[in-house]
This record gives sequence, C-alpha cells and structure tokens, in this order.
Amino acid sequence: MNKWNWQKLSSGAAMRLLSVALTLAVINFAEQALALGRGNSGPQVTSVQRCLQKLGYYNGPINGNFGPLTENAVKKFQQAKKISAIGQVGPQTQRSLQAACQSKQSRGNTSTSNVLKVGSRGSAVTQLQKYLRTLGYFNGPVTGYFGQETQQAVIRFQQSKKLQADGVAGGNTLKLIRASLASKSNNAVVGGVDNYPNAWNEGDAGSQVLQLQRNLAKLGYFQATPTGNFGSVTKDAVVRFQRDNGLTANGIVDGQTWTAIATNANYVNVNNVNVNNSGCSPTSGFICLGENSPRVVAVQQSLRQKGLFNRDITGYYGTETRDAVAQFQQTARLNPTGVVDFQTWQALGLTNSNPTGVQNSAVENRYVVIVPIRDANTLDQVRQFVPQAFTMRSNLGEYVNAGAFRDRSEAEKRSSQLRDRGFDARVEYF
Repeated sequence: MNKWNWQKLSSGAAMRLLSVALTLAVINFAEQALALGRGNSGPQVTSVQRCLQKLGYYNGPINGNFGPLTENAVKKFQQAKKISAIGQVGPQTQRSLQAACQSKQSRGNTSTSNVLKVGSRGSAVTQLQKYLRTLGYFNGPVTGYFGQETQQAVIRFQQSKKLQADGVAGGNTLKLIRASLASKSNNAVVGGVDNYPNAWNEGDAGSQVLQLQRNLAKLGYFQATPTGNFGSVTKDAVVRFQRDNGLTANGIVDGQTWTAIATNANYVNVNNVNVNNSGCSPTSGFICLGENSPRVVAVQQSLRQKGLFNRDITGYYGTETRDAVAQFQQTARLNPTGVVDFQTWQALGLTNSNPTGVQNSAVENRYVVIVPIRDANTLDQVRQFVPQAFTMRSNLGEYVNAGAFRDRSEAEKRSSQLRDRGFDARVEYF
C-alpha cells in the first residue's frame, strides 16, 4: 500500500482503497487471533496432533496441549507445504492439514479391501472377531457384524500396540493382529504349536479360558476349580456341552461353541436356574445340571413321551434336558426352574418308576417350610431371605416352598426366622 501515490488519487478512490486495506488488516488480525499456537489447549489441539502424527510429523503425546513438540511439528509441516513456517495453525495451515489427512485416510481405505469399521459385516468381520477373541480383546458373540463391541475391542488392541486408536481395522491394524496371532500360536502350547489359533483348545490359557470354565461351571459341565488353563478336564466338559447342544463334539471352542456356552450361561443367570444359587445341589435330592444317572433316563423318556424331548436318551442332564423340563413345568403350572424337584418328578408320572430316584431323596427331606401365598408379591418377598424359594401347589393350596429338610429342628429354625420377618411360615410333613 505504501507504493501508492495517494496525492494523485481522487478522494473517492482513496477512500475505496483505504476501505480494502482496513478489511485486509482486520482479516489478518482475525486469522492471527484464531490461530492455534504454543500455550493453547483443548480438543482442537488434540485434532491437530493426531493429524500431524498420522502424517509423520509428530511423535509426541496426544494430550491436547500445544507445546514445543507440537510447534516444531507444525513448522515442519508448513515448510513441506511451502507455508510460512511460524509454528502456528491458522486457517491456511488448518485447511492444508485437513486436506492432507483426508487424502491419507482415503489412500489407506482404497489401498486394501480389508478395512473394517462400524457398519461392516461379513466373513472378514467374523474372522476379525475370532482373532480379537483369541488375543483376549473381544468378549462378545461372533456375529459377523462390526458394532460397538467390536470397535471397542479394536481400540483396545490399537492402544496396546501404540497405534492410532480410531477403532478402524485398517491395513496396519490387521497386519499387527495377524502378527500377534502368529506369536500366540508359537507360544500357546509348551513343546508344540497351537493347531487352532483362532479358537480355544487344549493347551491354551488366560482370562478367556477362565471365563469359559466359569460359564461351564454355571451350566453344570465343569466340576473342578476354574484355573484359566485349558486341560483335559475342560476339554471333556466342552465335549459334553457340544454333544448336548448338537454341536461338533471335538472339545474345540470356536465362535459357535463359545456363543452357545455364553448364551446358555446368561440364560441360567436370568432365570435363576443355577446350580450355585437355585438351591439345586447333589445333596438336595433334586436332579440338577450335570447329573448322569438312570433317573435322568427316566425323565428324558417321560419328556419324549410328552413330545418335549427329541434328542437321544443319554442319561445326562444337560441344557437340552433342562429346557425341556422347564417347558413341561410351565405347561404343568409349576415354577419353571428347569430343576427336577419332587413335585416335578410326580407330575412327570415317575413317582413309582424309580425307587432310587427323586422320590426317595425327597422322602429324606419331608419337612418342608411353607409360606401360604397371599398375593403376587409373596414369592419375591420370601426370596429376599431364601433366594432358592419356589412356588408349589398341593391339597394345601398354592404356597411358597422355603426349603425342605431331613431334620424337623432345622425346618423349624428356618420357619422361625421367616416368622420373625413377618411371614406366616410353618413346617409341614409331606
């Protein structure tokens, strides 16, 4: 502007040029005011750091603080783009950064057909989920759909490998996942190689195996103490579960087997059909998950006659038999626990068919604590103190069974405890 001869300009022209000069000055001042520089902090700085890191200019922490490392990275980028290297991110530098990062992302997405992200689906996602599960980053079901659970698993993996944790499984992420699998395959089995790196099998160990054992224990298939080591006992439990649920009985926990076990374990929790908290145990006299005996044969045969059980008669009380029992209990207006108690045994018409079965076991526990049902809340109220309580019906009417005992004194103690809490509890001999 200093080169202009203002004296030779008309007053109108001079005013117009002055207006343009002032506008340019204001814009320049605004740009400087809006520029990010040393001392600034916040999400905008975080975005700049991530972009510079993706472009290879920044190796520092992504912390949202504009310090010397960020300033030097900005200067390097500006020099490469032939922008005035002042170390501040103004509008021009911001636009250039956005364009460069978007271009790099586009090249990364088109350089491989294996980029997986939220919304992706298909066999590639299925494989990714299996890989991440094997590595211990994914705990959900293998569905072939890339949802939030899969995204979080990818992020956890990326964070562990110090990658950009964007939840997108691109080329670098997939490459490192495969490398991690190869490492796990070489180290999973002492003295050998894991032949099933994408599934859990004998010789594996870790938190996922521990969860597998706990789920199998809930279902009554695993009787040992969960250790996190996949040995022969775990394999035998998996084989029994697979056989009962129509799966290939090879003892290898692939995605299908894992999902089936987890789903059944969740079902057990939701419906209180749990050998640990339903009151069903080997000493109760009832038939519980995991039992293998002639009286289970009798139950399966009775259920088959009623059209509720279409599998082989094995004598093993697995989830298929339990579900059939629960279905029968619903039709018989019994509490659908999936546990064969004395009343269910009678309703199945088995009272005299097996003298060593539930009947005799129940006879040993003939002193029953009952609470007459007054309203729809009675059962829930009793369960606050006796979680395993359930409803029954007899010539006494409908009542809550709050426990059966061999010794009358034990039954009286339970009854007294409930009466102290306001329940009309009493002991009956059946």
